[in-house]
Amino acid sequence: MTGGRAIRAEILKLLSLPATYFTLFGTLAVSAILATAFARQGVSPVGYTQAGFLVLGVIAVTSEYSGGQIHRTLTAMPRRITLQLAKMTALLIVAVPAAVLTALAGGPWSDAVGASAYLALTTVFSAAVATVVRWSVPAVAGLLGYYFIAGPLLRDRATFADYLPDAASHDVRSLGGSAVVLGWALVAVGISAITFHRRDA
Repeated sequence: MTGGRAIRAEILKLLSLPATYFTLFGTLAVSAILATAFARQGVSPVGYTQAGFLVLGVIAVTSEYSGGQIHRTLTAMPRRITLQLAKMTALLIVAVPAAVLTALAGGPWSDAVGASAYLALTTVFSAAVATVVRWSVPAVAGLLGYYFIAGPLLRDRATFADYLPDAASHDVRSLGGSAVVLGWALVAVGISAITFHRRDA
């Protein structure tokens, strides 16, 4: 199977998961509600709606392990690094339009580009983390714990917080923050590809 066919297969697989639609529509609805609630305060709901994209990234990966489908996937596509990159590419293709809709529903249009990029990259980052962890609950708990507890605490107390994965969540217009998130996503995907290649399914 070629890389292009692997990407198409992964997109179809991702779109066949009911949890994908539940997560995306739920996140979109929550984003619109929060945008209405925060409209007068000038607060962006991206920091809250990122939870849906974190969960999406996790279930896109761990769903194959929970049902044992990963073995059939590897039979069809034994080149693991190519497969992992195809998974991340397919997830990004699905996440980008969802992120754009969520950003438009949840905040001013001037923030849409930065918010969309942040949400899409966060989805890929969470999927890479889930590849290493392989279990849904620990992956979701760890990511939500960092993004909603550890991250905000460090942001107020540590000078290096601007270089952490959630750097752009509080300022989606910051190009520097977007670059940091992109860097983390690339590093995480690289580590996940190497890990996936070296260990048993």
